Amino acid sequence: MSNSNEIAVLNELVGDIKILIGSLSILEKAIANKDQASRMTALDAINFRVREISKFSMSLAWHISPTNPTNPTNPTGWPALPIDGVLLEISKPNPDAKVLHSLLDGHLETLRKMALSEILTLSIE
Repeated sequence: MSNSNEIAVLNELVGDIKILIGSLSILEKAIANKDQASRMTALDAINFRVREISKFSMSLAWHISPTNPTNPTNPTGWPALPIDGVLLEISKPNPDAKVLHSLLDGHLETLRKMALSEILTLSIE
């Protein structure tokens, strides 16, 4: 992959992360306001974005490989989203936004920082 293609993919990943974080906020508000339509829309958006971000991060692990020698189970360093836990939670009749935040927030922030760092590195090269 050329640097410009990698940067475009990383920018798309950062955008998807922002959308997912926004969808989590919408879900919280919908639950608080008992707005079923917004709740269902937010859950659909979360479902879609989590799957897309997971695909992106797996793809990036193969194409852009920052090294992480301290973690032999994930030598590329790209964090894997806990997609199974998220999908399980959103499939519940009354998913809890706090549980989703606890599952995703740390991973998303790490992934976002790594993507931004990689964008900067590729821009300099």
